[in-house]
Amino acid sequence: MPGHIAILGGGIGGLSAAIALQKTGYDVTIYEKHHDLIEVGAGIILGANALTSLDFLDVGDDIRKIGYAENICTIRSDRGKKLTELTYDGSQTTNYTFLLRSELTHILASSLKPNTIVFNKKLKDFKQHEDSITLYFEDGTISTASHLIASDGIFSTVRQKLLPDKQLRFAGYTCWRGIAENCPNYIEKRFTETWGPKGRIGIVPLSNNRMYWYALKNCLADDLEFKQWKSSDLFYNFINYHDPIPTILERTSDEFINHRDIYDLEPIYQFAFNRILLLGDAAHATTPNMGQGAGQAIEDALFLALCLKDASDITQAFKNYEEQRLERTRKVVKDSWMFGKVAQIDTPLLCSIRNKVIEIAPNKVHHKKIKELFDITKTLKV
Repeated sequence: MPGHIAILGGGIGGLSAAIALQKTGYDVTIYEKHHDLIEVGAGIILGANALTSLDFLDVGDDIRKIGYAENICTIRSDRGKKLTELTYDGSQTTNYTFLLRSELTHILASSLKPNTIVFNKKLKDFKQHEDSITLYFEDGTISTASHLIASDGIFSTVRQKLLPDKQLRFAGYTCWRGIAENCPNYIEKRFTETWGPKGRIGIVPLSNNRMYWYALKNCLADDLEFKQWKSSDLFYNFINYHDPIPTILERTSDEFINHRDIYDLEPIYQFAFNRILLLGDAAHATTPNMGQGAGQAIEDALFLALCLKDASDITQAFKNYEEQRLERTRKVVKDSWMFGKVAQIDTPLLCSIRNKVIEIAPNKVHHKKIKELFDITKTLKV
């Protein structure tokens, strides 16, 4: 099998792609700019589509052993009233699986061949030649590969050079993520998302009596006040929301909270550039609604492996992959953007109107949306 494939970025997409390619028989090296793969204080939601893809990578069962599974996401008002449920009862895989991002990363990395990942390699520049790719790193080293998969995240160095006019899009809100340890037994282990005038907050059960939560508030980009918020600020912001939200926030240490503004990448129309392929957030960064940031990156790995499985020409396989992924990823980005706009309504009157509309909407409307998202079997064309 010709060529050596370099993968830029050791995130979920890069690790998943490397596993898929090694299963298919390709020689792969991951170049990661950080000194390790650990991300503290962040949980992750894997939809059924992601877990189906991870089963293909032979790591699905390992994830199930340590993850917490749930089939329903309940949307509630700030007073605790149930507005609707996001579920798909036709899935053969659990709709939602929850674990720490670091736990998922460890499972993926452990599935790779030894010495697949090279750390402390931050890309400075690259050049594409007729028969190879040359990578120039900030430490002065140079590497050569037959092809490059750019899985270097939303701020992708590779994409910025290939598509310099394509800018990120600020979603209009910021996000805190945290882990509450040793939660009281009376707290129900339910996946809920609460929408109200003080912002939106999701509660996600984890194993070992932990709860992962995420909180979102509308703001301008780079809001200096929100950058300084601690768990106590979030507690008082959401103090009038229904139980157990205040309790969970009160039990979260500041060291286990991550904060960042939310951006996405307005859909682009090209992933393959001859010997270079954009993958994951580098190709289709989406807002963190519907749990599809990691989900689509993991799907990418599955589709890439299928396109390469019987291909004699990697460059053509990249093109085939692009043709199969463009439409679905564009739809996910668009739907996630719209979901966020609806969920982030924070004017009290508009909140009441939105909540009433959601309540009276037929369940089949939500069911159809979740089915389209989680059922990927019909999209497997190779």
